[in-house]
Amino acid sequence: MAKYSVERRRKVKKSKILSLILTMVMVCTLFISTQGVVKASDVPKCIDGSYLTNDDSSEVTVGSMSRGIYLKSGSSTITKVGPGKIGAGGNTVGQKTVSKITVSVTVERLLNGKWAYYTSWMETNYNSVYVSSSKTLSVPTGYYYRVCCTHYANSDVSGSFTNGIYI
Repeated sequence: MAKYSVERRRKVKKSKILSLILTMVMVCTLFISTQGVVKASDVPKCIDGSYLTNDDSSEVTVGSMSRGIYLKSGSSTITKVGPGKIGAGGNTVGQKTVSKITVSVTVERLLNGKWAYYTSWMETNYNSVYVSSSKTLSVPTGYYYRVCCTHYANSDVSGSFTNGIYI
């Protein structure tokens, strides 16, 4: 009788394990079936580090250089201002007051799958910890634009760039 009981317990245990495994398979199948299918067209395209978006703006800030002693951070910004108009600019922040601090702002437009120069300008402050520059520009519509900045604080240099926004 004890043998029958042990054998029966093994069968019940196997049955419970199989039931648990089937339940887990069904839950996994249900979970996977409720997830949306990601199409290649849903993934933003990236060109030279900038994603092409339909966002109204893009901003990026970079921290200090690994060996820099003067440069703390820098930012690049682009914003849709209106039909055929963008706001573009950047800033540079020093670790402390420096003799010369500069932000060089370049606006690029996507042409034939590559970023191409559109316009640029530079702003420099002396004996300062901060410099910033921005402009509102009229641009041709139907293109992606991005802003690239180079940040200088005395001898330290770094760069930043935004994602592309469609105008």
